[in-house]
Amino acid sequence: MIHNEIEVCQYLGIPSIPKKEWDGKTSFKQGVAVANMIDGQEAYVVVTFDAEKDEKPREIKVFSSVPFKGLGKVFVVPSYMDTDVEKMDLDEESKKKAEVLIKEAEELENEGVESAKATSIDDLPEWIFPEITNKEEAQAWLRQYNHMNKIKKGKIPSNEETLKLRLYSIYKEQQKKK
Repeated sequence: MIHNEIEVCQYLGIPSIPKKEWDGKTSFKQGVAVANMIDGQEAYVVVTFDAEKDEKPREIKVFSSVPFKGLGKVFVVPSYMDTDVEKMDLDEESKKKAEVLIKEAEELENEGVESAKATSIDDLPEWIFPEITNKEEAQAWLRQYNHMNKIKKGKIPSNEETLKLRLYSIYKEQQKKK
């Protein structure tokens, strides 16, 4: 039995120890190595390897209190967020499927961006709400807003920029509720 599996998985945020064994020369950011302990047992440790700097994998995190005398097998943790399909260790059919999934994910990711751009502060009137045209109206509007929403704390800003920021934050809150 190899110790510290749960701790390593939690530390790396992975569901289980990777199955793909390291080729002995390729760089990787995160990996899991089997450490040979001085008491004869084995434990998992988190390692990294940079082919330009390192001669062997470096330990990042060791969970065992027992000293170890060397590393055995090393398993590379795949980069889940890497979207370069050519770097993935997949057959051609799986690469095509991965490309489709990546495109769908990018579309979903960019879906809300257009609506966020439409409500940027630059696209709104100077005083955020169309019924407000100057500083005095903004202060009166805020007093009324505070009264209607039973906000008793806080002073009405006297600085124009602070007023505009407060109005913009109210605007954003209203957009979230819609």
